[in-house]
Amino acid sequence: MDKPAFPTADTEKMLRLPMGALSPLWLMFAGAATVGAAWYWSRTFFKPTNLEALFEAPRAAAGTTEELVEAFVEAELELVEAEVEAVEAALETVAETVDEAVEAGPEPVAEVFAAMALEPVALPEPDDLTVLTGIGPKLAAALAERGVTRFAQIAAWTEDDIAGFDKDLKLMGRIGREAWIAQARRHADA
Repeated sequence: MDKPAFPTADTEKMLRLPMGALSPLWLMFAGAATVGAAWYWSRTFFKPTNLEALFEAPRAAAGTTEELVEAFVEAELELVEAEVEAVEAALETVAETVDEAVEAGPEPVAEVFAAMALEPVALPEPDDLTVLTGIGPKLAAALAERGVTRFAQIAAWTEDDIAGFDKDLKLMGRIGREAWIAQARRHADA
């Protein structure tokens, strides 16, 4: 049997085809490069952006901060007044019960204490901080543990407060990035 001489015309043709300009292999490379570039640019240009954080006007004057502090103080005073009224009402009820027990004469102690049973006082509900973008239930609970339950409190935060909460809760700049202050101001005004 005769062996064909190497390379034959068919072999040369097969070797030249994948290397040619119109090769399907080059079309696959070009398609993959196009898909990769499209993916990169779509991730770069179409990523969600918090416009409120980008366009928030810097705090212009000290008057703005003073107004926020005044609003915070007023909100806290309302809470304290509600608590004081509740305590006064409870004390009046206790005093009336004790006076009635003294006038009625000796009664079993259990009946006196049963008569003094007070209804729980409903304090104003704290704000739902999970409405703010970036605050979930766990973070809202962590803020509540630190005494932050109102939008007015967040709206009145200073740079030192932001830095303290950012470090304490390990937020890595989320407060400014997600514009918590601006969101809290908007919800406090509503």
